[in-house]
Amino acid sequence: MGNSNSNRSSLEMKRLEEITGIKRQSFLDMHEESKRKHGSDNPVLVSRADCRHFINQMGVGFDNQKQVDVALGIFEEDGKLSTEQLFSCVAMLSETMNGAARLAYVIDTHNPKGADHENVSRKYGQKIIQCINEFYGIRKVDQPEEVWLEICGGTDKAKVTREEFVKYMTSNDPYQDFLV
Repeated sequence: MGNSNSNRSSLEMKRLEEITGIKRQSFLDMHEESKRKHGSDNPVLVSRADCRHFINQMGVGFDNQKQVDVALGIFEEDGKLSTEQLFSCVAMLSETMNGAARLAYVIDTHNPKGADHENVSRKYGQKIIQCINEFYGIRKVDQPEEVWLEICGGTDKAKVTREEFVKYMTSNDPYQDFLV
């Protein structure tokens, strides 16, 4: 989905812990275990089976394996995910924090312009919209290009702020029903 670098700062791990309710040490242990098991590549890649095991072990998504499969599929490349992508799947599946915080985390983590970039580009925003549609199984919705135009107030801006994007997605149908 974008900026996938598995070097996790303490601040990022704290934010992940707050969003998911899962101790940051669990994420750090998973990263280190994967590093040992699969080599110290950057990014550290994790097999789909190991991802599913970690997700089940953390207790997220256990009631909806179809949604786990969709979350993994959004990030998966050649049957593997980076630990950062896995952690984003966990954040997506977590129900301990509101949808706006989870959405902002995933946007920031995978923003092609970098995690500290405040803007969402048209291409990235449309990709996020498509992923949300897939993840929540939203079928009766406009195409991502049309939703982008709505976010931009009828214009086709090249970018919007993350705050504008999240606010639109969490306060407009059909997304507001899912991103609560």
